[in-house]
Amino acid sequence: MNQQIELNGKSGSAMIPSPVSLTHTVKIADPNSSAATYGKKTILMRQVIGEELRRRRNEQSRTLRDVSRDAQVSLGYLSELERGQKEASSELLAAVCSALDTPLSSLLAGVSSEVAKREAMIADRASFSIV
Repeated sequence: MNQQIELNGKSGSAMIPSPVSLTHTVKIADPNSSAATYGKKTILMRQVIGEELRRRRNEQSRTLRDVSRDAQVSLGYLSELERGQKEASSELLAAVCSALDTPLSSLLAGVSSEVAKREAMIADRASFSIV
């Protein structure tokens, strides 16, 4: 499809592509949306691990900077880890636990306990749902 166009006082012909029509749309679910989990709140391990790490760090009145230095983990990454935005490898968790002078097994036991509480809360809410 050639069309006559004029640029800076000069005329010529050029190929102008025809508009592209979309045939499919894809809806990406919001990870914070309860609709993606059909009414049940999803328990994300990375969030629970991050909350447990932050709780233990705060109990010791330590800063992110202090723990990141001792664990040899970047400050930004440790912050994302505590906010549940990053998945932690076992090596990274071991380094952070060492910096917090906390056994990895103790951290994981705390995480397991918290996950069990949240699962029980979800089950209780489901049993009391109004039909």
